[in-house]
Amino acid sequence: MKNSMVSMIAAAVLAAFLVSCVSLQDKEMTMQEKAQANIVGSVEVKFTSFQPFNITGKKKLEKKAYIELMKAAQKQYQGNIEVRNILITGGWSGWEAVYLGSSILIGFFANTIIWGGVGFHEEEAIGYGASLGGFALAGNFQKITATGDVVLLSSQGASQTNIQRMEGALTNAAETLIDSMPRDATIAILSIHSDDRLAVEYVIDELEYKLVGARKFQIVDRRRLEQIRREQNFQMSGEVDDNSAISIGNMLGASIVITGDINANRLVLRALDVKTAQIVTMARERF
Repeated sequence: MKNSMVSMIAAAVLAAFLVSCVSLQDKEMTMQEKAQANIVGSVEVKFTSFQPFNITGKKKLEKKAYIELMKAAQKQYQGNIEVRNILITGGWSGWEAVYLGSSILIGFFANTIIWGGVGFHEEEAIGYGASLGGFALAGNFQKITATGDVVLLSSQGASQTNIQRMEGALTNAAETLIDSMPRDATIAILSIHSDDRLAVEYVIDELEYKLVGARKFQIVDRRRLEQIRREQNFQMSGEVDDNSAISIGNMLGASIVITGDINANRLVLRALDVKTAQIVTMARERF
C-alpha cells in the first residue's frame, strides 16, 4: 500500500512536469500577410521562467517573449520593425535541478526531525516522496526558447520609389569603385546604413552583381559575412565605424571592405584598404 503511494506521488510529479511543458504561438501572420510582408530576418532569445502550480501563464509568458525578442531585433536590424510569428517552447532548466535538490534537503531534515534520525523506514520513504511531490506540484522552472520573424513596417511604395530613382546613381557609383579599386582585390561588402531596408538590400545585391560582373575581383561570399555577423553581433544594415570595418574585413580575409549609407536622396559608398585603413576610393551620387 505504502509502495503504491510512493509510486502515485512519483507519477504525479512526472505528470505535472509533462503537462506544464511550454509550447505556445503568438502574433501569427496569415499566408496572405506573409506574402505581402517584408520579412527581413529572424531572432531568437532564451530565458528561464517559473510556472507556479505547473500552470503556464500564457499572457505573461507571451509578453515576456515579445519584449525580449524586440530587444534582440532592435540590436540587429534598423528601421520601423515588428516581431511576428512567435514560437515559444520550454525545456529542462538547470534551476529545476536546484529546486528539486532543495526539496530533497528540506524533506531530509524534516523527516529526520519527525522520525528521530536517518533510516530507511517505509514511513520515511513516503515522507520523502510527499516532500518531493509537494515541491514538484508547487511549480517548476523551464528554459524558454522564443523565436520570431522580424518584419519591416516601412512603406513598400516609398521603398520601390527610392529604388527606381536610385538605379542610375548606383550604376555610376559602382563604376567609380570598379575603376579605382586594384585588380584581383578580395572585396567584402559590409554594410549600407539606411532606415529603408528594401533600399539597403537592393544596393548590396546590385553592387555585388556589378562587382562580380566586372571580372576583376574576388568577392567574399555573403554566407560567410552572415556567419561573422552572428558571431560578432554585427549589424548588417547599421552604421559601422572604420575600425570595426577593418576588424571584420580581417576576419573575412578581405583586402578591401565597402561600406556606405543612403540619406537625403544621396548614395555614398566607401572602399577601405584593410591593411592600411586608408580610403581607396569614394563614390557620392544623388538620386
